[in-house]
Amino acid sequence: MGGNLKKDCVFIDVFTNMPFAGNQLAVFPSADDLTDAQMQKLANEINYSETTFVQKSNNSQADYNIRIFTPKSEIPFAGHPTLGTAYSLLNVLDNDCKDKKSINLRTKVGVIPLVQSNEVIWMKQNEPEFFDTYEDLDEIASLVGLKGCDIQENLPIEEVSTGNTILIVPIEGLTSIRKAQGNMDRIAGFFAKHNSIAPYIFSFETENQDAKVHTRLFAPHFGIIEDPATGSAAGPLVAYLLKHKVFGDQFEIQNEQGIEIKRPSRIMMRGSIKDDKYRIEIGGKCCFVGKAIFYV
Repeated sequence: MGGNLKKDCVFIDVFTNMPFAGNQLAVFPSADDLTDAQMQKLANEINYSETTFVQKSNNSQADYNIRIFTPKSEIPFAGHPTLGTAYSLLNVLDNDCKDKKSINLRTKVGVIPLVQSNEVIWMKQNEPEFFDTYEDLDEIASLVGLKGCDIQENLPIEEVSTGNTILIVPIEGLTSIRKAQGNMDRIAGFFAKHNSIAPYIFSFETENQDAKVHTRLFAPHFGIIEDPATGSAAGPLVAYLLKHKVFGDQFEIQNEQGIEIKRPSRIMMRGSIKDDKYRIEIGGKCCFVGKAIFYV
């Protein structure tokens, strides 16, 4: 038996409507009395890509505060934990927001509004920021075990943020993107020196006809060998596609991720740009898969 503090936890699969697919999430709905060290130990014990801890909010614009931990560290923002936590509060847990259609969650990058519509929860992300571009194709390709010729040359390799700064890397097609794998030493060394935190590689060739982009994200330096679905990277990708007029000034498309690791995910991405103002939204379905009690 562990400690004397008893903590409930629910398990949610995010960006899927089927259990045991999408991206796994553990949510602790009552975390006000947990220390930072206890939260980190719980996240490490569960060993999902992220675990969230819900706390009361003292901000009039937010219903709750959430803290997000990987197995190794706390991070200021991540997409699938924010969306999955909103789902658990709106649909699963007994709280003031149960059965409502919207909720505001305060993360360390600000208050994130979320709205549920036809089983899809939509999350509005921050106005994008665009940072450095990179021209050394071989260096960037080596981060994910590829060669420079696997990268598209008609679009840039660019750092973009809508909360987390992500390195967006366009890949030639499915044959190339399927070969990718995260190189721990190269990724850790590269991102220790740059503004972005991880590579998000994408191709326009997809496995499913209803998807427009196929994506993968590797973050072994955060304890995430490969992420099944990454909402905080999909947001920067929306901004990137808008900036470079890939689908025009307004679009709503589906992004497939997690297929290579047998956790197929469907991320809804929509965005628009008008008068240099961006609107970035990421959406997805979620599925409740279980609950547990931890003794801390």
